[in-house]
Amino acid sequence: MRRLILTCWRLVLVFLCRIAYSHVVHAFQFSPLPRSSTKQNRFHLRLAQQGTDKQQKKNITSSRQTRSQNSNRRSRSIQTVRRKDSIFKKTPNEQHSERRNTFTRGGNRTSSTFDIDKHFAEKLSEMVKRNRDGMNLTQSYCDSVLGLCVATNEWDSVLEVMEVMKDQNITQQRSSYKACLQSCFECGNGEAAEEILNAMIAAQYRPDPIDISLVVVAMCKQSNRKDENRWWKRALSLLMTRKIEHAPEGKVVPVEAYDAVLSCMVKSKNWRDAVRLIRSMEKGVQMDPPLHPVPSLSTYRLVIETCAAANQAEQAFQALMSVIQQGPTPTSYTFELVISALSKKLQWRRALQLLDMMNEMDVRASVRTYNLIISACAKSGELRAAQNLLRKMRKDGVKPDIFSFNSVLTACASSSRWKDALTVLDQCHREPGVEPDIISYTNAIRACTRGGKFSRALAIFESLQDRKLRLDNYAYTAIIDACAKGRMWRRALELLDEMKENEIEPNAVTYSVAITACGNGGQWQKSLELLDEMKEKGMTVNLFSFNAAITALAKASKRSAKRSTRESSSLRASTSKEETFDFDEQQLWTKALDLLERMKNEGLEPDGFSYSAAISCCGSGGRWKEALAIIKEMQSGGPKLRPNKIAYTAAISACGKSGRHQEALELFTDMKEQGLQPDQVAYNAVFSALRVAKMPQQSLQLWQEVIGKSNNKPRKIASARADSAVSPDIITVTNVIASLARSDDEVMMKSVDDVFEEAVKREIILGKDTLDSEYDIDLHGMTFPVARAAVRYVLKRIKNSNSEGKEFEDISFITGTGRTETPRAGVDSFATQLANDDEERQVTSLRDYVQEILRTDFEPPIKSTVPKLGQGTVVVDKNTLKLLKGHRT
Repeated sequence: MRRLILTCWRLVLVFLCRIAYSHVVHAFQFSPLPRSSTKQNRFHLRLAQQGTDKQQKKNITSSRQTRSQNSNRRSRSIQTVRRKDSIFKKTPNEQHSERRNTFTRGGNRTSSTFDIDKHFAEKLSEMVKRNRDGMNLTQSYCDSVLGLCVATNEWDSVLEVMEVMKDQNITQQRSSYKACLQSCFECGNGEAAEEILNAMIAAQYRPDPIDISLVVVAMCKQSNRKDENRWWKRALSLLMTRKIEHAPEGKVVPVEAYDAVLSCMVKSKNWRDAVRLIRSMEKGVQMDPPLHPVPSLSTYRLVIETCAAANQAEQAFQALMSVIQQGPTPTSYTFELVISALSKKLQWRRALQLLDMMNEMDVRASVRTYNLIISACAKSGELRAAQNLLRKMRKDGVKPDIFSFNSVLTACASSSRWKDALTVLDQCHREPGVEPDIISYTNAIRACTRGGKFSRALAIFESLQDRKLRLDNYAYTAIIDACAKGRMWRRALELLDEMKENEIEPNAVTYSVAITACGNGGQWQKSLELLDEMKEKGMTVNLFSFNAAITALAKASKRSAKRSTRESSSLRASTSKEETFDFDEQQLWTKALDLLERMKNEGLEPDGFSYSAAISCCGSGGRWKEALAIIKEMQSGGPKLRPNKIAYTAAISACGKSGRHQEALELFTDMKEQGLQPDQVAYNAVFSALRVAKMPQQSLQLWQEVIGKSNNKPRKIASARADSAVSPDIITVTNVIASLARSDDEVMMKSVDDVFEEAVKREIILGKDTLDSEYDIDLHGMTFPVARAAVRYVLKRIKNSNSEGKEFEDISFITGTGRTETPRAGVDSFATQLANDDEERQVTSLRDYVQEILRTDFEPPIKSTVPKLGQGTVVVDKNTLKLLKGHRT
């Protein structure tokens, strides 16, 4: 029975709710959203129509009579309207708590918003109580409560307020809409503000600029609170369209509304809309009547701030110029924003122009402004400009800080100016209130390292340790890099161990420079050990670390190739202990290829540097097939993997050492076809290949191309003439003469004489600074074929000279006394080559070889002597020289 009674009461309550709902909708034109809406039954506010039909009046009368008969029932009906989704009533505290949770769901609320929410609950309770007590309420009072309901998204409570207003015979006026907009503005409820504005327009109330401003700012507040760009974009659209359509003529929206939209653009970095808006404002001001307000200094500042945040230095600079043209003086912060944007783009010259402009406009620049420009100069490598700014700071009364000095020290390090770095570091020590930090010392170490002053870098690091400053990874990496470049691999490893003892974990860069240090010191095994250590620690081995290890192998392989060509036991004994290894270094190329494969397995794509270093390993070991395979792999890769000049040169050298002249020439031609102009090293590699392959004609043809005297139209050696910037050197001359001197026929010997004469003209050999006099010829250090050509050239010059009335002197050929093993055929040896591959002669000296040349190459044979007090000299007396007249060589 009790359950039946409760069910009846619920049905009565539902019936009363529907009557009240119908009353409000028909009388005040509230239109509910669909029940699927995410908000609880939100309504669009509309103005009540002035004329209502009889049915509407009857509904109103019936509703009033029902409420007057039972006030408790009416109160329960209103509570049910507030929560249409449930007929169960809640306590006032629970209702208030739910309203607050619903409102704050979109984002954080400020304390003022909570105050408004609390004020709303109090006002609503007070209004209902006053109405129940029969007190008269004013229009402004009802409007304020109505605005609070709308602003706090309590659309169901709007019905309750409207019921009270009807009881008080109070209708909606323009003030009602304004009160709602003001409350939405205070709460930052842009969505509700937009609905009120649409209802206001539908009710034929023309919004004024203040109304538009309230809606725009409310939308911007909601956009900032909920981090939704769509609200400030709708606010921007409202400024550009709605205000022109509905605002009274001659009145414009206050500039504060524009600033609110621009502040949202700063956060979203939407510089295009910001620039478009400021340009529209500038044009709209000039119209009659004006369409936009005059942009204020804060308006331009926000535009500049938006462009700076989006890294649009040029747009920020143009906006600043617009401010200056409009008349107001920009603040120091505005200038600083533009200077910061220019500094990020390294446009330090324009930043300096703005600094001068600040001085002209009596705008004091801050120390941060100076630091930004100094940093831009440092990153651009403009040391002098950075130093001048440091002096200008003191002159303008701006005290430099540690960042100022560190920026100048960075410029010193970038430009390898170690002396300037030490000077700036000393100035930093003497500057009152400024103490050098770890960054200062690290930059000074980097400057000394790049300047080749490795001992000074170590001294600075020791000074850093004495000052008890907390060392970091960057400082250790910088000093280990100095050890790497200074070939102090032991010290580098000691520093690496010291890092670990100090609980400073080395990173990938630290390991990479340590690997380089070991590679420069010939410790390729330790380089590989460090690479494995990185893997054991779970560190990601990057491309730089792999390249450092492969380079270490390439350098060790190159040293090994040089040692393999030393025939003198004394030279072998002079090899340092740091360069002795147990592993067969002729097989280092296999480890280089293994590292390339390991890189691929670990998901790293080798770059041109990786491949070039591996090819260099193959070249030093004479592994021409492997070198060609890597070249083909690079050619089949992307544009970044195309073989570069270093890769081609190393591959040509590999072919040359193995006597594969055809492959070397194909690589040389392909190199030119790829648009890579061969340098001196590449040409020398081809000359070496031709020498080992015993191709004298091709060597002579390529020599003529290098010196620019080739008359052959079809070029088998190269597809184009050698670049004029490529000049032959002593290695070129040595290879060409060695290739031509393998044949003793008269034609080839004539070519040898021509090559040597050209080399003398170019001062490649027998330079003026190497001769004590015309009759003292230093042959020491020359290969046998070159020494032979030198002897022939000197005696030929004396024979062909106009010696009438000139006294001859004894001529001395300085050879030294060392003895050298004759190399076997095909072995590449620049130090001790003979003119041919005669394997019968086992050991000889340059002195004996010169004496033999004097006997065999001249007719009549030239006699020579070796002074007792000058065993390293071959002397031809002046009487013998006179006999050369009239004789053929």
